[in-house]
Amino acid sequence: MSEQPIRVLFVDDEENNLKAFRSTFRREMDVLLANSGEEALRILETEQVHVIISDQRMPGMNGSEFLALARERSPRPMRMLLTGFSDLEAVIAAVNDGGIYAYCTKPWDENDLRLKIRQAFEILSLREDKERLLHQYQQIFDTSGDPIAIVDHRGTILQANQACAKLLGVPVDTLLQKRFTDHVENANNLVRTLKVRRSGNEFLNVDLTIRTEAGNVIDCLMTATYLGKDPQGSHAFQAVIKDITDRKQEELRMKKLNAELDKRVAARTGQLLEALEDLGSFSYTVAHDLRSPLKNIAALSDHLRLSSVELAPQECSELADRINNGAQRMLQLVDDLLRFSQTNQREMERKDTLLRPLVQQCVEEQVADSRLGQIHLDIAPDATVLTDAPMLKVVLQNLLSNALKFTRQRELPEIRIQHLRTDGRDVITVKDNGVGFDAQHKEQAFGIFQRLHKAEQFEGSGVGLAIVQRIVDKHGGEVWAESAVGQGTSIHVALPMVEESRAAIPFIKVA
Repeated sequence: MSEQPIRVLFVDDEENNLKAFRSTFRREMDVLLANSGEEALRILETEQVHVIISDQRMPGMNGSEFLALARERSPRPMRMLLTGFSDLEAVIAAVNDGGIYAYCTKPWDENDLRLKIRQAFEILSLREDKERLLHQYQQIFDTSGDPIAIVDHRGTILQANQACAKLLGVPVDTLLQKRFTDHVENANNLVRTLKVRRSGNEFLNVDLTIRTEAGNVIDCLMTATYLGKDPQGSHAFQAVIKDITDRKQEELRMKKLNAELDKRVAARTGQLLEALEDLGSFSYTVAHDLRSPLKNIAALSDHLRLSSVELAPQECSELADRINNGAQRMLQLVDDLLRFSQTNQREMERKDTLLRPLVQQCVEEQVADSRLGQIHLDIAPDATVLTDAPMLKVVLQNLLSNALKFTRQRELPEIRIQHLRTDGRDVITVKDNGVGFDAQHKEQAFGIFQRLHKAEQFEGSGVGLAIVQRIVDKHGGEVWAESAVGQGTSIHVALPMVEESRAAIPFIKVA
């Protein structure tokens, strides 16, 4: 506005004064002239001006009366009065009724009058800028999606927008003159927090908990700004509030996830360290178990090569059988390693599976007819487990194979396969009355290549129970052993009745 020319309406009943004013200011201002108050009022009906200057002494309507009417009909322009020293009462009337900005004495001084006109125009420009900014602020205040409230230093709500009313669950009209702190949990803590969060005239990112009219608790973040004193002299503050309930819940969720992740990482790291620690023992065991039959094969084949002419056919056949047995032992060891590896690679497909038919299938495939009477099933016909059926079959085959092996020297062998549902788990138990083992080695029994009996007594590679452990872990279940020397063994497999997500399948001790 300050770049446009100043438009001045000059009112005087003397023609010479009108000409003098136009001649003085026409090059720098847009000048309109009127020789009476009545004519000036008609001009104001159609023209917009910035400053009105009127002589006081005019016939009919004097300057004070004209400026009072001009104020009513066109309040925007700045008003000034020209008067003599003897017209003090007229000046007072013009101030009271016409709301004049300034007065000048006659005859007027060109420079003084020019300065006052420019000052009046600057004040008008600032006033209109202020009104425009206030209008823009009010629009932003009313339409903002963020709750905004103007409160005094006692917490009384002076103004609130619709978003604030919606947040608190109270109509705007009802909110006014209520105390904002009535809706704040732990208002005393809020005062202390405000002191800590103060930065100049602002209070930044203040956490507060709001209780709505309906009693709901909402986590919020507030930024308050000191606005100065209101017209009544009270200190006023603008509070902009953001509902961060969703963000708080997300932060809590992320904290829980991070804590769970840290826990999983720690567990996984421990498993990796344990696996690395056991790798040396594993490598030694594999090398030893493969080296022994290889050494025998090499020695026997060398003996056969050097002495084949001297040996009888029967002796040659015995040497060949021993070489073949060593090769078969190596082949069995490699096959067991492959089976153990495959349990890690295979994806599981769990579904409800009838348990009894699956167990009966394993019995039919593995148990000789002469030993069928030694197998007892304590499983309901309709019993189901949530499992990957092919993988559970591998578990049952390994457990049944061990039970058959370790009871074959008993006079009255007995193997019992049971099912029990307890604590949200299906527990399958394979119990035998075989040779058993020392209970202090029950954890060692599930390590790969771990044999609790001498190879001369019972064949095997020590991989079967390690495979069982791995499959049960992939199900999110648990496996454990109970045994005593000479009193048999019970292997328990517990599978969850509902599918559980597994962050990481624990490593099996390999040695």
